[in-house]
Amino acid sequence: MGSGWVGWVLVPLVSLTRLESSTTEGRESPEDFVIQAKADCYFTNGTEKVQFVVRFIFNLEEFVRFDSDVGVFVALTELGKPDAEQWNNRPDILETSRASVDMVCRRNYRLGAPFTLGRRVEPLVTVYPERTPFPQQHNLLLCSVTGFYPGDIKIQWFRNGQEERAGVVSSGLIRNGDWTFQTAVMLEMTPELGDVYSCRVEHSSLLSPVAVEWRAQSEYCWGKMLSGVAASLLGLIFLLLGFFIHFRAWKGSVETRSDNEVNYISSSVSLDGRPFSQFFGQKEMLWGQGGEEGVADGTVS
Repeated sequence: MGSGWVGWVLVPLVSLTRLESSTTEGRESPEDFVIQAKADCYFTNGTEKVQFVVRFIFNLEEFVRFDSDVGVFVALTELGKPDAEQWNNRPDILETSRASVDMVCRRNYRLGAPFTLGRRVEPLVTVYPERTPFPQQHNLLLCSVTGFYPGDIKIQWFRNGQEERAGVVSSGLIRNGDWTFQTAVMLEMTPELGDVYSCRVEHSSLLSPVAVEWRAQSEYCWGKMLSGVAASLLGLIFLLLGFFIHFRAWKGSVETRSDNEVNYISSSVSLDGRPFSQFFGQKEMLWGQGGEEGVADGTVS
């Protein structure tokens, strides 16, 4: 508990226990042993009712206990009877133990309450299915609640506004090690299209309960949308492939036509190296000068 009063109470008691344990019932203590003293404070409605309990443990077995509600030491085993009798005959030990209700428990309550009992951290609530949901197929819906303080929390499942009690399983309260808790509540379900599931959380850090919904229809439509996107991508791939093949064919056709034009131009030269246009131009000139006979004389032999 971090209080000097606890040390004052426990040190003489543990010392007495160490001395007594070696001679109780004429038995020698084992070579290796562990003696523990554990003090606890229990509060009801703040400090309205306070209980102080000290437990003495020898090798994992509790043998003597002081309970402020009883007011004296009580032996729980034969080993503890001599110790309980001796401590109950010590007015100083009894007085200090009884005073610990106020000097230890209530005092520590006032010191620690602002950052322990007054501490509030809101939970983060997430709802998701265990696997991809499909209508008429059994599934598990999880409500994950994390990062909250204090640990008292209420979690409920609802389907279409009606509370679900069957098929509800809780993981229990788990400490995160940073003064926060987490838990998960699972619901076995077989979703129908249009079903609305909601996880409702009540906690002292919240002004009002928080409800997170999961809609079976939306998840189903999401699956259909993914299928549609996949089909569209497949169609786009085939379209691009067809365009590529068409482009290759068109490019080959253009190259072939260009080669034919080059061959045509190359073959359009007369035997003496002059273009046919010049050659025929000379024939027209001969035609104009010599008539039919001139043309006959000017033909290429």
